[in-house]
Amino acid sequence: MEAACAGGAAMAGESAREEARRARIRAERLARRAEMFERGAEGEATTAGVLSMLPADWTVIHDVRWPSRRLANIDHVVVGPGGIFVIDSKNWSGEVTVKNGHLRQNGRSREKVVASCADAGLAIAELAGPYAGHVNPVLSFASDKPMTGWCRDVMVCSTPTLLQMLLSRPMVLGPREVRDASLRLDARLLAAATAPQRRSREATAAGRMAGGHFPAPSGRNTARSKKASRRRSKALVQLATSLTVVLGFLAFGPQISTAVGTFLAEQVTKEVTTTECDERAGRDVKSRSAAPKRTPPRKSKEAKAAPQRPSLGKNADTANPTGSLDAC
Repeated sequence: MEAACAGGAAMAGESAREEARRARIRAERLARRAEMFERGAEGEATTAGVLSMLPADWTVIHDVRWPSRRLANIDHVVVGPGGIFVIDSKNWSGEVTVKNGHLRQNGRSREKVVASCADAGLAIAELAGPYAGHVNPVLSFASDKPMTGWCRDVMVCSTPTLLQMLLSRPMVLGPREVRDASLRLDARLLAAATAPQRRSREATAAGRMAGGHFPAPSGRNTARSKKASRRRSKALVQLATSLTVVLGFLAFGPQISTAVGTFLAEQVTKEVTTTECDERAGRDVKSRSAAPKRTPPRKSKEAKAAPQRPSLGKNADTANPTGSLDAC
């Protein structure tokens, strides 16, 4: 009895301890997430402090909603004589290097971050109108270590080199164009924040394939994109059905051919047999109808009138040669 009570006491509260363990795991995960956001906020503040030192003919827009995504933002959009720069601030720990067009953190590839920065540039290019070709994505690291380089179309720099890289770009926009592009982006980013629209995947892929030049917005409306998506889905279903039929025929073709050949042979044999039987029956009917009918010979009047003698056999003829009936 005491052992049973001890076992029950050991099991008591087990579910509560398990729930507490799960809560601690969630809390640790949330703490790491909070720390990551805090580091990101510090990096954005550091980058904003550097951008505040740009000349007066530059325009800086901070912390805007990503036009094609609900829960994402773009850290900084800068417009100046050198073009439009979409800056993603990073505050990473460890060693960050750019070598042969590849970004690495502590030796690990960070290509997804480069691709995300390029996508942010494409999202702004869709709002830039005639200035879309002058949009440049930038990765800026909050670090005291000078860093310069390129990862394909993405400019990579750090806190000490950010101003130098922006101001050293060749002039592509005049004062009036800088003002017009700034007003256009400010208004469209505000509209996109209140009514976000999804950017098509085709535009993203096309922008990645373009060698440093971001395409202008395609102008396709949502209904047309949905129709194109439905047509692609229907074509994919038809292709999958055709491939299934072909693969099934290739897999079961010999069995199907044998079964069909056997069935056809049986049908042909049955048809030939039926035809021969019908022809034979027809010939028999014709031969019976063509044969002459036999008629019994007619007896003459004398034969009808003459009395017929009964036949008594050989013994009767021998015993009574005269044919008299008295011998009986």
